[in-house]
Amino acid sequence: MHSQGSVARGVARVDGADGWFGRIVATAFGFPRASEHVPVAVDIRTEPGRERWVRDFGGKRFVSVLSAAAAPGCLEERFGPFSFILGIPVGPAGVLGMPVRAWRLGPLPLPRFLAPVSIATEDVDPDGRFRFDVEIRLPMGLGRLVRYRGWLISDAKSA
Repeated sequence: MHSQGSVARGVARVDGADGWFGRIVATAFGFPRASEHVPVAVDIRTEPGRERWVRDFGGKRFVSVLSAAAAPGCLEERFGPFSFILGIPVGPAGVLGMPVRAWRLGPLPLPRFLAPVSIATEDVDPDGRFRFDVEIRLPMGLGRLVRYRGWLISDAKSA
């Protein structure tokens, strides 16, 4: 998926934010609302040194930019003025995890204990579909911002 530079489509289930504060933060980041079965399209634009991901969950879009981080074995993902350094350990059966290692607002480093908690995995199922399970939680047990899980097939593969 990450090297495709194309559009992938599929289906996801979205669990929305917990509580009023979580809903405000989730809305600010553009995360999708809860839905049992939502069509998903992910447009990955490869640019020099980075990828721009435009995710569309049933018409609700949010964008991030992925690039190599200065820290070895990490990626940087930007959502507007926020940047997150994500570890990319590969677990059993090739499952890729993405825990938040650090974050900042513009150039300003932010305290790690206040960072959102990312519980994310990616893999490929026996049918060749890219599977994802991404949960983002507020720190200190304050609840979920969003969880979306499902599958995608690249337009290049389905053509």
